[in-house]
Amino acid sequence: MSSSVLAMARNASTNGSASSSNGFGNAALLAKQLNAALSNGKPPAMTAATTSTTTTTTPVAKQPALAAKIIQQSDIVCFDVDSTVICEEGIDELANFCGKGNEVARVTKEAMGGAMTFQDALKIRLNIIRPTQQQITDFIRQRPSTLTKNVKRFVAQLKADGKQVYLISGGFDCLIAPVAQELGIPLSNLYANKLHFDYEGAYASFDTTQPTSRSGGKAEAIALIKQQHAAGALITMIGDGATDLEAVPPANYFIGFGGNVVRAEVYRNAQYYITDFEQLIGAGK
Repeated sequence: MSSSVLAMARNASTNGSASSSNGFGNAALLAKQLNAALSNGKPPAMTAATTSTTTTTTPVAKQPALAAKIIQQSDIVCFDVDSTVICEEGIDELANFCGKGNEVARVTKEAMGGAMTFQDALKIRLNIIRPTQQQITDFIRQRPSTLTKNVKRFVAQLKADGKQVYLISGGFDCLIAPVAQELGIPLSNLYANKLHFDYEGAYASFDTTQPTSRSGGKAEAIALIKQQHAAGALITMIGDGATDLEAVPPANYFIGFGGNVVRAEVYRNAQYYITDFEQLIGAGK
């Protein structure tokens, strides 16, 4: 999902959010304002949301204390990667590095408009970029991913508390592996897309059998994770995008994250929403 494109807000309710519908009736406008504040380096703790009749100050976080309690009760915590665990969008950064940023951005916009399936969009974008193994190596070395503020400390707390931590991404495992290593997450706990190269190291294809290569893939990945653990294990998904929101069920809970970018659809529909992982560290104990 491109960080530069705002999803259209759905008309669903917030299912227990502390804010009224008037508080964030224009979710797309709110998201635009928040993203502008983030890009200007301003703290996103509060912002003004304008509706057709009122202008009201709306807290970005939604029920963070309850979200922290959910984390405390969870046995398994799954994270989206792009714009959640890291600040960047991996495929966009790789496309820019390979000189194909504008072409890939156009396809991403068409895909978000519903013009094609996720897998078709992934295939088209990769056929545009066609990254070689050497380019992947150079990209990782020259443009390492930036961990989101406080995520490393949060993951360390989860592990210290005996919780299982997974990364579930529509990005590429070769780009995410260094992130997992930095966080101390085993690669066996990583669900992401896999690139195939020919014997000369040129791009050949991607693994279409991976659940994250298609629509609904994150929910499918969580279903696979559930099979590996005891019945009744509580799973919480944390992410910034609509595909993360849609992972419930089979995940038991979803916590929206807006520390890097605010998606209007996610902000509007998430019952729990945070802007800093600090809001989940120790608060639920």
